[in-house]
Amino acid sequence: MDKGAIREELKKIRDDIKNIKSDFSKQKEEKELHFQKGEDLANQINILYEEIKKIESESNLDDINKSLDAKKVELIEFDDKLKELTEKFEGLKDNSKTDKKPVVKTISADKAKKEIKKLDLKLQTQVLSLEKEAELIKKIQEVKESLSKLEGNISNESDNEFRFVKAELRKIKKKYINTERKVRSLYKQIRLISKEKKKRYKQIDVFRDEKKKAFEEFRESKKKYSDLGKNLKDLFKKESDLVLSLGESPIHKKKNIDKELKQKRKEVEDKLMKKGGVLTTEDLLMFQRK
Repeated sequence: MDKGAIREELKKIRDDIKNIKSDFSKQKEEKELHFQKGEDLANQINILYEEIKKIESESNLDDINKSLDAKKVELIEFDDKLKELTEKFEGLKDNSKTDKKPVVKTISADKAKKEIKKLDLKLQTQVLSLEKEAELIKKIQEVKESLSKLEGNISNESDNEFRFVKAELRKIKKKYINTERKVRSLYKQIRLISKEKKKRYKQIDVFRDEKKKAFEEFRESKKKYSDLGKNLKDLFKKESDLVLSLGESPIHKKKNIDKELKQKRKEVEDKLMKKGGVLTTEDLLMFQRK
């Protein structure tokens, strides 16, 4: 390849180097931006986890859960006691030998049962305030008592055991209702705390997906950056080889200059050795360069 062709090839390679260097710089910036975005999202996730811990700590969630567990045990105990007293109460009704007085029936037993079922369904399926829940539970108990009177037609309240069981049953029912109300209140507190935590967890899921995407883009950018670096290295090597073949590398230029100086110096010295030799302006300049 003659020097003209070499210079054309060299020019093309240098243009390629210029373009790739520009892409190389842009890819470096893009790679760093993706990495920084991933790091920022990771920090945001950590902040949200800290907020969740703070919510649990400030709301005393552990104490609420312990209290809830204890109240649930009480509720089960009261429920068992209620069943026991109810069975005993019903037995006393059946064995009562006292005279029965007519009971004024305001509603039928079937209607009372339907009303109880309707109120129970409302209590279980609708979100009510604690005040509304208490009113509804009280209404259910009133209808149940009316139903009990309708079905049993009890009038012998003079019997001591019967009166005692009835009073005890009412007392346990009241405790059961109060405990159930407390359980509902604790569940409500937990739901409110969970709602705040779920907001953070939902945002964490969004940030986690974005972080994953950011680091995937970082890895892709890093690969492109690495490939461009390899291409640049290859082009620099080709450029260096072509420059060497032209003898235009800094090292070659220095060697040529040193060779030229050495030749001129010898010529000057030879000229001075001759009698009557005269130093020319070119000779003086050559010594100055030296």
